[in-house]
Amino acid sequence: MSKKIKVTKLHVLCLILFILSVIAIRYAKDIRYAIGDQKPEKQKRPLKAFILSAYFYTTSESLGNNSLALVMSMNIGRNKNEQLNGVDQTKLTVMARNFSAGVVLSANYERITLHDNCQMITVFATLQLLPNPTQIALMTNETQADIPYKIPSYAKRDVVFCISPIYVSELWQSFLTAAHIYKHFGAHLHLYFISGVTSFFKLIHEYEKLNFVTMQPWDRSYFPAIPFDIADAYQETEFQSLAAAQTDCILQYKESAKFVALFELNDILVPKVAPTYVEEFESIIGKSEGVAYLSYQRRNFDANVYNSTGFSIQSMLDSLADKNTKQIGKVVVVPKNLNYTWMDRPLHTPDGFVSIDVTQNEITYIENITWIYDEPAVNTDSRAGGLFSNNSKNYKKLYGAAFVDIENELQFILSKEPIAEIVPTLPNFYYFYYLVNKCFEEKYYKFLKSESSNWVKNTCPGPQICGFYQHPKVDCVHVNAQHVYMKEAEPITYYYATSHHYSADIGCYAH
Repeated sequence: MSKKIKVTKLHVLCLILFILSVIAIRYAKDIRYAIGDQKPEKQKRPLKAFILSAYFYTTSESLGNNSLALVMSMNIGRNKNEQLNGVDQTKLTVMARNFSAGVVLSANYERITLHDNCQMITVFATLQLLPNPTQIALMTNETQADIPYKIPSYAKRDVVFCISPIYVSELWQSFLTAAHIYKHFGAHLHLYFISGVTSFFKLIHEYEKLNFVTMQPWDRSYFPAIPFDIADAYQETEFQSLAAAQTDCILQYKESAKFVALFELNDILVPKVAPTYVEEFESIIGKSEGVAYLSYQRRNFDANVYNSTGFSIQSMLDSLADKNTKQIGKVVVVPKNLNYTWMDRPLHTPDGFVSIDVTQNEITYIENITWIYDEPAVNTDSRAGGLFSNNSKNYKKLYGAAFVDIENELQFILSKEPIAEIVPTLPNFYYFYYLVNKCFEEKYYKFLKSESSNWVKNTCPGPQICGFYQHPKVDCVHVNAQHVYMKEAEPITYYYATSHHYSADIGCYAH
């Protein structure tokens, strides 16, 4: 016979408390899931944006009058901590005021960098504001960030050659060659500068005074006091925001230049179709409508430079040796028909526009430069030697005299002070040039060519993968700026730099 269990009030109370505790735990879990304390939806990365370029157009054929164009670097790319990326369609809110009115407008931004290898992504945005603004600012929920905008160039030019940002650069011979050739055939040289050997910097600065070149400081993105897992502008920026620099050049000359070429310092283009660059580009376009850009192939050459005598463009060009190989070409942009570009070329053309692959001419790309300590051999057959190795005799005859004029102008300028004082101090050996080339070949291009490693797919490319070991006999000038600390805001915290200048005490670095 089973023994009866006596149920007391205490038993009932304990049972009720147990049931209530189970319910409480169940609801507590639901609440934690709802607020993101346990296994909720992954936390979004706080959005950070660094303003790299900002131009206000009083008049613009392509953007519209009273338009603002913005280029920024934003942390909307990959996230190593497996957090969710920022939403690409977050709108930018812009406030503008003049002496009589004010407006607040919104705009979407467009990704320039379409791959996701890097955390920092270059973006572009544009919108029309009001005339004669006294203030333009990006608005957030808490505050506003004044935009340090510029007025683009309206001085008419036929052609501008924009040179990718140079860093730890020693290539003064390439600079002299480009500066004189481009000027002779009707173009202006615009060079973006990060760092370079001190004497080379001084040479560029003196050539700027002679109107051969415009040197623009190109500073890095920087987010003061922000952890790298949120915004790593050093390791996670693709080639020092090269796409932004080239987009900046398009925007800067959008209303003034007929053509903007996006080249490297070691690229040489001599017009073949016509006597000048503008005539060649216009001839190639012909009656085609809606052309956004021309694409030129690049043929690889080796070159020698000599330090036993004074520099000569003729001797450098005579030394060119054709490697019978080609690589990805460069583009000549029609700036009124294109707002932005990825590195070296747009990833797509705007609706209604086309591009043209040029077959009548090609770029001479000096892939490797070797120092020679002997006297250069004089080529009496040609005044531009290897540059014309694949061209007709008529081409040599037509432009041989031009290169005599180019050489004469070079020697005249090199003989005048203060440049004559700078020339003996220019590098007589390359250190960083070989260091960087070796690094990129071993750490990037080797894997890129083999396509056998996922390393490239998981690496944000740029000089940050290299070690910049300082040389006791090599001093550099480096761009510098005042980076502004910003209080965190929603939906985006905006950063920018002011007071750009050059410093001699930073060292020879790529950022």
